[in-house]
Amino acid sequence: MTWGAFILRRVGLLALILMVVVPVARACTCSPTTPGKCPGLNQGDVVFLGTVTAVEDMPYTAPKTDAPADPNAPAVDVVASRLTRYHFQIDEKFAGPDASEIDIFSGGDDGDCAYRFKKGEKYLVFTQQEAEGRLFATICNGTRPASEAIALIPQLRAMRNGTHVASVFGVLRRSDPPFLAPPDDPDDPVPNVSLKLRSNIDRFETSTDANGVYSFYDVHAGEYKFTANLPPRTELTQKTLSGGLPPFKIPDGACFEYNVDALPTGHIRGSVLGANGKPLSLASVELYRAGSYDDAKPGLWAYQGGNGFFDFDHIGPGDYVMVFNRANRQDPNSPYPRTFYPGVADASDAQPIHLDDGQQLTKVNLKLQQGLAARQIRVHVKWEKGRPPGSVTVMAKADHGRNPAARKVGADVYEFTLLESANYKISAWEDLARQRGPARGRNPQCLPPARIDAASVDVAGSDETAKDLELIFPAAGCAPN
Repeated sequence: MTWGAFILRRVGLLALILMVVVPVARACTCSPTTPGKCPGLNQGDVVFLGTVTAVEDMPYTAPKTDAPADPNAPAVDVVASRLTRYHFQIDEKFAGPDASEIDIFSGGDDGDCAYRFKKGEKYLVFTQQEAEGRLFATICNGTRPASEAIALIPQLRAMRNGTHVASVFGVLRRSDPPFLAPPDDPDDPVPNVSLKLRSNIDRFETSTDANGVYSFYDVHAGEYKFTANLPPRTELTQKTLSGGLPPFKIPDGACFEYNVDALPTGHIRGSVLGANGKPLSLASVELYRAGSYDDAKPGLWAYQGGNGFFDFDHIGPGDYVMVFNRANRQDPNSPYPRTFYPGVADASDAQPIHLDDGQQLTKVNLKLQQGLAARQIRVHVKWEKGRPPGSVTVMAKADHGRNPAARKVGADVYEFTLLESANYKISAWEDLARQRGPARGRNPQCLPPARIDAASVDVAGSDETAKDLELIFPAAGCAPN
């Protein structure tokens, strides 16, 4: 599994070692950083390899972050947040106090980014010091199971011991795209593979060991292309990418962890066709291994836009099920119910898509049948006293289901697709261009507001007589002082 060094408030320096972004759960936002000069281990860092021996949930309260509007108002209430204490047996210390045991906390103010350890399992732990001297771990600071740290641990030992640290290092694994790995088939390391780093000036070569781990030493600053002598019908890339690896830049003195994958080269391309046989301009489909489809679980996702095609890259050999509108949403932008390839309503009737190793399927079309009852409406935007400079937004808000997207079809003319089963509030506003001074002929005390709104209009999707409507902006007037 690839990982990235992410920066969160109060994160310790060692989180800066890495640099490949992975999806983050819940509402936590972690900021990736590009490769920089290796920070090493500094005084105050606490980094160790340890086993969780006890887990304790603790009561915790934190002040609400929204300050009261009235500075004289009573103190704000507090909100409860889960705080958990994990007791670790330290198996190997890289930085920190000389101790055989330690308590690490997770949750509290950083609840969305909390790392949830499991009792009895071993982890590489990076900490950050927070309130009351407690040491915290988050999903953003490099902490991970020990099994996912086999490339990093030797470099931490080198930092601790003052020996040679690799410039670029990581693990090469054979993988499948997200959600498409066969059951009980973990990503396997790829041993004894030749790897090369090349810039316009320098050439470096190494190979993976029995665990798929590689290391490049003494790499100079520059932009490098990473290549590998992989088995046939595989490509050096990462799970989150379509196509191969892009070049990357590193500075002198870097210690850049870069985990990579050998992904299959199979490809599935096709179109989602409407009832008229033409590709939809907006659609998405999901792909599943045959036998693993579940309405409640996501598959590998692909988008079809104005070009009229969707693409699934790096697909391995096997049989697959493809579905349009898995959640069966009422979506006026793609007004069709859930449909399985080649064009059936029930998963039990879906036709598996068979793909041989490295095969390229280019005409896998999913034909939609009866669509949801829908109609078109045009919205004409006008101004009482001439249009002021600015940016116009027109919106239709549904009382249920998804909101339709506005399509601009002419000068100040927009079109929406409405579902007949929903009601809509159609509105428009204009963000006015910022004025450097009063317009010529205007009262210098009167400056236009930042925004003006047209009166909204309620429309029933089932009202076929409402085919055109007007939204009229009032004169801009003066902004309040």
